[in-house]
Amino acid sequence: MKILRACCVLLLAALTLTACGQTPLLENVTLSPGVISPNADGKDDVARISFQLNRSARISITFEDALGRNYVFRDATPLGRNEEPYSVLFPGVVEGFLLPGEDIPFRITQRVLPDGVYTWKITATTDDGESVTQTGALTVENADTSLPEITGFSVYPKEFSPNQDGIDDRVTINLFLHKDVEELTVYMLDKEGVRHHVPEEERRTPLNTKGFHTFDYDGGIDAGAEPPPNGEYTVYAEARDTVGQRVFITDTLTLVNAGRPMAYILNGEMTLKPTTLVISDTLCFTLTVENESGTYLRTTGPWPGSTYRSNENFNALGYAEESGVFRVGLDFDTSLRNYPFRWGIGRPGVDLVQIGKYWYLPPFSRSEVTGCVQIVEMPPRVSLYFWSGLIHEDVEIAAINNRVDPHLVEIWEP
Repeated sequence: MKILRACCVLLLAALTLTACGQTPLLENVTLSPGVISPNADGKDDVARISFQLNRSARISITFEDALGRNYVFRDATPLGRNEEPYSVLFPGVVEGFLLPGEDIPFRITQRVLPDGVYTWKITATTDDGESVTQTGALTVENADTSLPEITGFSVYPKEFSPNQDGIDDRVTINLFLHKDVEELTVYMLDKEGVRHHVPEEERRTPLNTKGFHTFDYDGGIDAGAEPPPNGEYTVYAEARDTVGQRVFITDTLTLVNAGRPMAYILNGEMTLKPTTLVISDTLCFTLTVENESGTYLRTTGPWPGSTYRSNENFNALGYAEESGVFRVGLDFDTSLRNYPFRWGIGRPGVDLVQIGKYWYLPPFSRSEVTGCVQIVEMPPRVSLYFWSGLIHEDVEIAAINNRVDPHLVEIWEP
């Protein structure tokens, strides 16, 4: 009796579903036109795929060639029931694949199907296991199958320190593009997935055209931005052509000692004495430099405590102007050049630490700087102002660090 009752229940359920006329999971599936030529000429470049989904399901759209190889256009994508048919344009481009015997230095993420006849398959699968597949034929002809190849990809230097110290402040990325493209981009990707765009250097090769391209990156520091933090990065170069094919190539890059340098003469003050002197006397100053940034500040000599003669400059003491270094300078009204007397912003091994062969003032530290100038010749006038400055050579003398704390000094002949 129990078995008979159960059979009746099942029969009743089946009759109810039939009577209710439950609609198919997937219906009204079309792909049109049945012949496409994906070459970006504006004629039959794409086919429209339409389908009606009557219950929530995961939809996949694939293509199979005559040899049974499958190509994915849409992997299982969750979609909900919809009153209107779903529609998507198929440009002949599927997920990246390699042809037999291909050995290339870049990776393909999107690639056009080669000419041929394909069987398209649209499959809908519900969470409870119901699955329906509908198929049809598609012919691809006159496809633009030439890839937007990237070769000659290089990143130099591999260790990059964007901090305006004149040492490895910029990274150069070179590549050769083998066809005109819709888009060519280069960027750094950190471990959290954050992109940092790398701009292209303007050269003879126009943007997005076949040829040699160079990308130059300073971490944004020259525009006043804070550079990306220290760490390991992956550098990507990506190209997308007019058909929709995409390729990319990668390399690695390490950022060290990154940071925007910010330093000041503490409180904008300098001690200068004596303020009255005669020829052969020595004028001396004392001030403090504060590094208010999280990066190291490179410096060089002459070192604090050095004494100049008034007819000398820093070149005479064996230290030429050097891109990226910070130095304290002393200047005066009738000087023939900007800040002729210069000193390092600390003492090696005392205030400064050595990185490689260079000396640096550590982040968030201070250093006292002293120096002297022996007056050995009479200036054009008796009374003139002396002032200090903090010079970031070949970069800038910030307004706050220029002409700091002028002192009126009188110089007399004996």
